[in-house]
Amino acid sequence: MRVLLIFFACLFSLYSPAQTPEEDEVLFRSAVDWLDSKLNYLYYDDVGEKWWNNTFYVNDDRVITIKHIASDIPNTGNIKRKTYTIRTFNIQDINPRSLKITEIEETRGRIVKGKMLELRTYGFQDLIHKTINKRKGSSTSFLFLSFPEVLNDSISNYAEIVKQKFEQAILASTQLYPAGDDRDIETVFKVLNGSFETEDGKEWDAEEVKSNVLKIDRGIDAIEYFGFDQENKEFYLLDISSRGTHKKSFQLDNTNDLSLKENEENIFKFHTLHSFSYKGVQFFRQ
Repeated sequence: MRVLLIFFACLFSLYSPAQTPEEDEVLFRSAVDWLDSKLNYLYYDDVGEKWWNNTFYVNDDRVITIKHIASDIPNTGNIKRKTYTIRTFNIQDINPRSLKITEIEETRGRIVKGKMLELRTYGFQDLIHKTINKRKGSSTSFLFLSFPEVLNDSISNYAEIVKQKFEQAILASTQLYPAGDDRDIETVFKVLNGSFETEDGKEWDAEEVKSNVLKIDRGIDAIEYFGFDQENKEFYLLDISSRGTHKKSFQLDNTNDLSLKENEENIFKFHTLHSFSYKGVQFFRQ
């Protein structure tokens, strides 16, 4: 396997939540700058006898472009026989919990012997858009990045570092901070809507039934509705079961972080655009 690399080793750190949007911006930029400098490399598929040139770019709207150029020779600058495959996606659409590294024992085209990093979107939505030689291709919910053996040997745990940098960039770009106005109400409903799961398999499935009202399914023997009482300026959780109807009311606290309180106790706490805690148990969007 022949590999020409365009990178150098560097130190890295795991993501830890910042205290301000400005600090999160610094963390995000640090992660994507690292990816921008290290995810530009050239490697050889000795089965298909193709050179693969991988490049990475992120714009100001946090849309990532990953380009793969396949050709018969390593220098693609002055030849016509080459194939461009370009994938674009918003980094906030990638589920950081989906990132997975797989050992590849046998070369299969662009995915060569070594390690492979898998990225998937939330809800397996086809939000990773593809073009091939400027022709629109099918959008997908997944993306695979190949790291050949020599690449992994040259920098210890290279694939793992790439994974951590992606996780850091995703989390830093989705952290929530209170706006201090009615936008926080919109954020609460935006976060809670969808399918979530805890580490031990508890579920939260919500769908909008009308403006500012969600129907909740938590796998319990009850019908639940989460909504906002415009007249009293408070959120509520309505529980309807054979035992009767029960309603709990919550007040929005958007001073330091974004949370909903019942009698000064935090019941809901909103961490990112895709995660929240309910009664101290954290739910993650699927």
